[in-house]
Amino acid sequence: MRLLTAREMAFADENTIKLTGIPSLVLMENAGRTASQIILEKLDFSTAVVVAGSGNNGGDGLVIARYLLLAGKKVKVFILADSRKKLSEDNLKNLEIFETFGGEAYLIGQDKTGKLRSPIKEADIVIDAVFGTGFTPPVKGYREKVLQMINQYAKKVVAVDIPSGLSTDTGSINGTHITADITITFAYPKIAHVMYPACEYCGDVYVVDISIDRQYLKEFRRHLLEPSMLKLPYRTKNSHKYTYGHLLVVGGSKGKTGAVIMACRSATASGSGLVSAVVPQELDHIFETALVEEMTIPVDSRDGTFGKKAHDQIKKLIKNGKFTSVAVGMGMSVNENTVAVIERILKEKLPVVIDADGLNNLVLVDSFKEKLKKRKYPTVLTPHIGEFSRLTGISTREIAENMEETAKEFSAQTGVYVVLKGSRTVISTPEGNIYYSIRGNEGMATAGTGDVLAGILGTLVYRLGAEEGVKTGVYLHGLAGDVAGKFINRESMKATDLIDYIPDALDILSDFSFRYSFYTHIDPLKSVLDSYPERP
Repeated sequence: MRLLTAREMAFADENTIKLTGIPSLVLMENAGRTASQIILEKLDFSTAVVVAGSGNNGGDGLVIARYLLLAGKKVKVFILADSRKKLSEDNLKNLEIFETFGGEAYLIGQDKTGKLRSPIKEADIVIDAVFGTGFTPPVKGYREKVLQMINQYAKKVVAVDIPSGLSTDTGSINGTHITADITITFAYPKIAHVMYPACEYCGDVYVVDISIDRQYLKEFRRHLLEPSMLKLPYRTKNSHKYTYGHLLVVGGSKGKTGAVIMACRSATASGSGLVSAVVPQELDHIFETALVEEMTIPVDSRDGTFGKKAHDQIKKLIKNGKFTSVAVGMGMSVNENTVAVIERILKEKLPVVIDADGLNNLVLVDSFKEKLKKRKYPTVLTPHIGEFSRLTGISTREIAENMEETAKEFSAQTGVYVVLKGSRTVISTPEGNIYYSIRGNEGMATAGTGDVLAGILGTLVYRLGAEEGVKTGVYLHGLAGDVAGKFINRESMKATDLIDYIPDALDILSDFSFRYSFYTHIDPLKSVLDSYPERP
């Protein structure tokens, strides 16, 4: 499932019409017919008001109105224009068809907005077809008053393509906009449908196939992660523990031992054959007590953190071991010895995941970007926005507003995979691919969930390869959190709860099978998660 901007959608739409030869009216008919099907299936209503704009979004609304009329619903259409001459060609055509079917439609200029109040109040549902994905906020003039009226008086709101007033290409808010209960978008989801805070005003988002020709999307490399595009780890009968990898976890310091423990446990739960933790010698007894399936390897330490000899010991350990990947940085602390450990690990011929204090140490490595670029083996960085600010020198505000662009630029500069964590996670690859994940929930905003992700990624970058491992690892981590949130109050969720539900998340993904439909929820697992029992 690709995730598009307004420009990309317009490009695909225009080429489907002009080059493939599907008339725009056919695309509009496909959109409106399936949108009306969704409305009829998901909502119980008798009366509907369609508030339409003068452009093609309004034309979609008119097709919807016609099918609702055919379904026996009482429908009124109000078009925000004072003359039919101001309607787009396809909008006008569908208005004429709607009227031929006996539908009621009224033109509303700026001096007639008061006539909308009663119909909006009285209708069971209001369909917002004012502005589409090509609109650039803010909304001005009498149309702003109409949107405010819908928000104030409508019982239920269905937005056509995007809630009017939102910017398609960002999650930011700029002025008045519709708050929808359902948004029905066409062909592919757009960035506003998934990024906060805009996505909170979209309600349930459904994606309708309107027959856009996919050949025009090949150059667009932004995707929304969903189960059918994930590769899963699997086991064969003729195998042994080394078949599934030996992850080396490096980290820990006084007061932060839990970070390594959680990374080790999540690695085992996500399928690593063996897990060994390199930890400060003074703290080894803590790890020996807490870890059962996972092994510990104590190295030189001082004052509860890695000592001067640690980096050289790690070098020899990796040279003489059978390790298949490294996850480093969890609970590590920052000092000259930990910087030396990171610098040493960058030289190893293994896939490496760098998390937490590993990133804070990485910044202190001389010419760290050049050293990342020179690595011949996959490197995965898992920063939250604050850590990424330290890596890039870009402000947290600018990163938060431009997660995709900042991650993509850093990957291009350094050749690394970036897993940029926030309320949504954005993945960028050295090849320029971008993946957004909508998995996860607010219960995961707690200490240690990043350590759990590091362990999962450390396992899967070996099991599945770098790009597939990162995609699946991020999705699996968020899904484990979503399953945990069905059983545990999200105020009380802990990072270790995610580890407990990794097996459930793997089961859900293993059982998932893709079936083509004319429409789908933006989250293909919604029905599965909705059917999970609630917390007792």
